Amino acid sequence: MKILEIATNVPPYKGGISRLVGLLSEGLKRQGHEVDILDSKITIKFKELKISSIPFHSYNDYDIIHLHGPTPFLSDLILMTNHKTPIIYTHHAEICWLSEKISEIYRGFHQVLAKRSRAIIVHSHDYAHLFKGTNVFVVRMPSVIKHHGNFDIKKKAASFTVLYVGQFRPFKGIEVLVQAASLLRDVNFVFVGSGYLKSNLERMIENLKNVRFVGAVSDEELMRLYKQAHVICLPSINTTEAYGLVLIEGALYGCVPLASNLIGVRENVAQLNGLLFEPGSYMSLSKKIRTLTNDTKLWVDFANRSQNAACNYVSTYTPEYYVKKHEALFRTCL
Repeated sequence: MKILEIATNVPPYKGGISRLVGLLSEGLKRQGHEVDILDSKITIKFKELKISSIPFHSYNDYDIIHLHGPTPFLSDLILMTNHKTPIIYTHHAEICWLSEKISEIYRGFHQVLAKRSRAIIVHSHDYAHLFKGTNVFVVRMPSVIKHHGNFDIKKKAASFTVLYVGQFRPFKGIEVLVQAASLLRDVNFVFVGSGYLKSNLERMIENLKNVRFVGAVSDEELMRLYKQAHVICLPSINTTEAYGLVLIEGALYGCVPLASNLIGVRENVAQLNGLLFEPGSYMSLSKKIRTLTNDTKLWVDFANRSQNAACNYVSTYTPEYYVKKHEALFRTCL
């Protein structure tokens, strides 16, 4: 097959969707398919707004267009204009954009357009329910982090540490975690990642000696941080966060997954035997962390169960699984 992958974030950009696009493209190439990744050369980015030239072309010389979204305007226009080539659409998140009212209108409009594709791929049953009555398939995201056997949680650092891994963008709710850190001065908080909000966040932590930003790190350094931390936290404040692959990666190394109670994310946390807190509430978040710091046996129980669940997950939903599921689905849509 000749396949075109379309996404706003593609390798070598570091991010969840970009990593999946790269993994899938390389896997399909190994299976003998011809795969192109479309990287627009004319893209304007201002904070959360992206304007691209991608939608203003037709791509009729491909067997399959695999579109990743939603990205306002880009994914919508592709779905509206490219009718001759079968489109498989992966819906990564229910985005929140500008305001909740505008977002609600946009999400409804986008769902109608998404149903014009030959098939819709989502990563959770929570999200499959959004597209009832359509050709929707749940394909779990694989972890690409290298993992060899169970990590001994007894080797964790003595000081209780909460780890955040991700982009520094508004929907990630990093300020919620910083506010929780201000209440828990005996707990260490480590933030891994980068983004345009970093300078604002650095000003927030000027007087917090228990908070540390380390920027973007290598996979080897990230694994070292996972091994040290006791909790992997995803404090996102809205449904632009839809799953949380870092929760699985952290759990592999004995980090207890702790995340906002959001659609998709809650399903991931449930399968990892982790903990949820009220989105946007630093009080709810800090109480969950304090519960774990006050009861070592409870933390050990959660860490062991989460680690076992994560190991089962990565052995089941491998990169090979991810590629084969897409390949089979693409063939049925020709």
